Amino acid sequence: MSIEVERFEDARAEEWNDLLERSPGGTPFHRAEVLSALGNESGMEPFRFVGYKGQEPVGLFPMFGTSKGPIGAAFSPPPSLKIPYLGPALLNMGKLKRRKQDRRHRRFVEACLEHVDERLSPQYVHVRTPVRYEDVRPFVWNGFDATPRHTFEVDLTVGESELLDRFSSDARRNITDDYESDVEIREGGADTVERVVEQVRERHAEQDESFPLSPSFVVDLFEASADGHLRTFRCDVDGAFTGGTIVLEAGDTVYSWLGSSKVDADVPVNDLLNWKVCQEGMARDLHTFDLGGANDPRLCDFKAKFAPSLGTYYRLQRSTRTGDALAELYDRVSDRFGG
Repeated sequence: MSIEVERFEDARAEEWNDLLERSPGGTPFHRAEVLSALGNESGMEPFRFVGYKGQEPVGLFPMFGTSKGPIGAAFSPPPSLKIPYLGPALLNMGKLKRRKQDRRHRRFVEACLEHVDERLSPQYVHVRTPVRYEDVRPFVWNGFDATPRHTFEVDLTVGESELLDRFSSDARRNITDDYESDVEIREGGADTVERVVEQVRERHAEQDESFPLSPSFVVDLFEASADGHLRTFRCDVDGAFTGGTIVLEAGDTVYSWLGSSKVDADVPVNDLLNWKVCQEGMARDLHTFDLGGANDPRLCDFKAKFAPSLGTYYRLQRSTRTGDALAELYDRVSDRFGG
């Protein structure tokens, strides 16, 4: 029996999220409300594919398509929105023997790509997988180049005391010291989201770099997200907002997304914010804090002091000769924004 692919529309958002909850490889970026926001912000056509073998779901694969004259392209995630992962999220594969698992997985990926090919005839296709999507052979077998990329992951299962002991000495000192200033780390709302995005935008401007996200987009996403899936934390020093971070949660993982910009302050704002995220994650029985930053030499030294392990995901690209220039441009842009 072949794999049949169905395209879900907005009206089936709840059904999509229910299936996502059952996938071990889903991320918060796969949630229906996030995909809707990404489609609106990018102006691209969303393709939310669900594959079935008979009545059994085998995977979800969100993609976004665009065409400019004769040039078509498909992305997962859409470019320039600082989304680190998307790609396929598989279902009901673990119970299968290797031969059946490989066959089902390959047919699912091929069926989704065939739908996009029929609709867009894309000269360029770009996919970034979740960390737990380890088998990229179905893409390689279909003409994609696979490049490993990396992220930092902090183990939250060890408890506060042991985790703190694993941190570098300066991180431990920064987290446990007493400060003359009145320092408060707390969860924030939409106003904090807006201030964090503005702060990140200003930091990019200081470095003569563009920043692709508007505060209104991130606030809309915050308000559309289910309770707890997108959260923000702020650091107030002597009653004034000094810095903040925005994180997303799904499954057993919390993902650092925006914020933690370098700030001028007498207290180690970013160390304290990261520790707060760790504490909140442990209180919510999460297993992993995805810190990101492992692909950027400027960030590695700071991120490494939180005792992370190295996680691997993949950048998958397929292009025709016409699409090669677009692929080169996308590589430059995505490298700047962490892809």
